[in-house]
Amino acid sequence: MGLTTFSTALSGLTTNSQGLNVVGNNVANLNTVGYKASNVSFTDVLGTTLSTIGTRTSGSIASIGLGAQLSSVRQSMTQGTVQTTNNPLDVAIQGKGFLVVRNDNGQFYTRAGNMHLDANGYLVTDNGSQIQGYNRNPVTGVLDSTLGLGPIKMPTSINPPVATSSFELAMNLDANAPDGAQYNTSIQMFDTLGKPHIATMTFQKEINAGPPPTTLWRFDVTIPNNEIGGVPPDNTERFSLITGGVVTGPPTGGALLFDSSGTLTSAWTGADPATPPPLADVTFPGATTYPPLADGAELNASFTWKLLADAAGTPNISGYASPNEVTATAQDGSAAGSISNVSIGPDGTISALFNNGTAASIAQLVLAQFANIDGLLLEGGGLYSETLASGASFYGTPAQGGRGALLSYALEQSNVDLAAELTKIITYQRGYQANARMISVTDQIMQETMNMRQ
Repeated sequence: MGLTTFSTALSGLTTNSQGLNVVGNNVANLNTVGYKASNVSFTDVLGTTLSTIGTRTSGSIASIGLGAQLSSVRQSMTQGTVQTTNNPLDVAIQGKGFLVVRNDNGQFYTRAGNMHLDANGYLVTDNGSQIQGYNRNPVTGVLDSTLGLGPIKMPTSINPPVATSSFELAMNLDANAPDGAQYNTSIQMFDTLGKPHIATMTFQKEINAGPPPTTLWRFDVTIPNNEIGGVPPDNTERFSLITGGVVTGPPTGGALLFDSSGTLTSAWTGADPATPPPLADVTFPGATTYPPLADGAELNASFTWKLLADAAGTPNISGYASPNEVTATAQDGSAAGSISNVSIGPDGTISALFNNGTAASIAQLVLAQFANIDGLLLEGGGLYSETLASGASFYGTPAQGGRGALLSYALEQSNVDLAAELTKIITYQRGYQANARMISVTDQIMQETMNMRQ
C-alpha cells in the first residue's frame, strides 16, 4: 500500500504556514510609513498520472497531485492613506513615483517620505540613506537638472546680506496742499554689511501758473549725515543720496510732474529739462560716488526708484485731492540671515526661508518611475531596487509624467487592510488544521494496516 498523503498534507502545512508568515509580516507593518502589503499565491504540485481503461479512445486520464507549493509573494502597490504631520520635511507621494536614495550599497527607491537632516546637513531617510535630487548651480544660482542627481545638503552658513538697489512706494500726494507744502515719509535701506539705514523722502509742492499750469512735487532722498564716515556723531545735517552732498535747503534732487487729472506723467532728477521726459523709473545718483559709511560698509552704487506698477506703465504714485498717504513700500535689500524654516512644494522644490525675510530654492526632489513597479525587489527598510522585471528607472520632477505630486507635512501610511488580513488568518489557520488532520488520519490508516498481521 502506497500513500502520498503524508507528503501532500505536509506541503499543505508548509504553504499555510508560509501564508501565515506573510500575513504576520503585513500586520506587523500596519503602521510602517510607506509599507506595501504582500499577497501570497500558491500552486499545485503534479504527481502521478495514471492510465485507465479507455484512455486512448475516451481520453480518460487520472492525475493525482502531490500537494501545494509557494508560487509567489507580491506586494500590492496601491496608494496608502495620507496622514498629516507637523514636520516640514515629511512628504507623501500622490502617484506612482518613488523617491531616489543612495547609501553605501548603491542606489535604491522608496515610498517612505519621513525625511530629516543628518549631522552634516544632508537630507536622509530614517535608515540614513541620502535623498537624491537636482541641486542649485553654484554659478547661475538656479536649480540645474543638467548637473545630474546628487545628495541634497541644506545650507548651514549665514545667508549673506544684500545691499538695497531698488525701492518703490505706493502713495498719493495731496492735490489740495498749498504751494510750498512739504510731506515726509521714510523707507529702510541696507548697506553692503546688511546694516539698515532709514532714508527720508522729502516732497515739496510747487505750482506753476504756466501756461500751461503744472503741479510739481520736488523731492530728495536723504540719510543722516553722521552715518557717513568721518562725520562727527553729533552732526544733525542730512546727506542727499541724489546729489551726493549735504542738504542745505528745500528738496532739489528731482521732481514729479502731474497732469490736471492727478496722473503722474513725468519724473526726473537734477535740473528741470526743457521738455519733460516720458514717465519711467528714476535711477540716481548718476555720476556721483557715495563716500564710505561710518560702519565701514558702502551703499549700493546706484538706486532705482520704481515708479511704474506694471508693464502697462501704470504709475505707483497719484496726485489726487486726498490726504498725503503711503499705502505700501518695498525694497530689495536684506540683512544677513540664517535658515528659520524649510518648505517643500508639490513639484519637489525645497525652499529655505531665512529670518531676514528672504527665501531661496535649495534643491528639487526627483521621483523615479518604472514600466512595471510590481517587478521591484524589496530590500528591507522600505527600500526597493530595480530588476529586469521592473525595467530601468527613469527620473523626472514631481507632478509630471504620472509620477505624482508631493504633499508636504504629510506621510503615506501602510496600505495594509487589517480586516482582510484577519480573514486570511482564519483561512490559513483552518487550512493548517485540515492538513494536520489529514496527517493524523493517514497515521491511523497506516496503524490499521500494521495491525492486520496480528
